[in-house]
Amino acid sequence: MSSYPNPYGPATRIGVGLFVLLLITSCAAPITEEGMQVREIQHVVTESCKFVGMVEAEGVIFYSSKPEAKRDMLNKVRNETARLGGNAYAITTIEIERGFSLPYAQADAYICAA
Repeated sequence: MSSYPNPYGPATRIGVGLFVLLLITSCAAPITEEGMQVREIQHVVTESCKFVGMVEAEGVIFYSSKPEAKRDMLNKVRNETARLGGNAYAITTIEIERGFSLPYAQADAYICAA
């Protein structure tokens, strides 16, 4: 049996625990420059726009509030819409409280006249 000291004392375990907690908690996703140019529209307005695709966004395990979770979903939708070349989106589904599932959003991406 070795007499080496245990390098994993209580302080190390607490530090690892805090690091893991930081990994599973989240703030809203940052919005890109392109995403800032994307706007939300209602489905009734989409008739004069060109459909470019469907976008989906999934959240993380924990948010500090429901508004923060919704903001994260909308930021991700805006960023993905911009990535597809769209400048507008119409939400089809946004679910913040899904029991044990992660928050989720789905939208249709469009190119609309300015």
